[in-house]
Amino acid sequence: MQDIFAAIGEWFALYFRDPPMSAILIMAVSVGITVVSNLAMLKFADVRRLKRYQAEIKAYQELSKKANESGNEKLLRKIKRRKPYIDRIQREMMTARCKPYMFFIIPFMLIFSLLNGFYVDPSGVPLVVAVIPFHLEKVMPFLTGWIGKPVVGGFGMYFFGFYMLVGLGLGQMLQRVMGTSLT
Repeated sequence: MQDIFAAIGEWFALYFRDPPMSAILIMAVSVGITVVSNLAMLKFADVRRLKRYQAEIKAYQELSKKANESGNEKLLRKIKRRKPYIDRIQREMMTARCKPYMFFIIPFMLIFSLLNGFYVDPSGVPLVVAVIPFHLEKVMPFLTGWIGKPVVGGFGMYFFGFYMLVGLGLGQMLQRVMGTSLT
């Protein structure tokens, strides 16, 4: 049985340790996690109500800005009276958005830590998982060593940086497609 796991591990390391397959694996995992969390949001939260609350909060913020700029006392009193209600619905929104994630946070963290450990060599140095075809270090030199390093052909990103880039980029698009985006 141990030989089977060793063989699977060797095969996995052979195919998914280096770019471009490492980038494809990380994108697939990121998309999978985003889809699962968005499905959980659709299942466990009232997205229509959250969108309605978001619209009310936006209208309140615009009215508040208008009242502060104009100095209109009547509007300022209206804003002050409405503030406790807005605070309450903001708390409700936060609670509703966090509930689904509470079920999945441990598995997501486990997947993330397993992949993070997989993309580190035995001496503890992070491995390059994807190469961006431009030299990011010339524009933002502080990123070198933190999320990647210069390599031939561009900027090589480590697991953490690439996962965040893909997660944030694809996550927003998938939220819009699945209807869980509140903005």
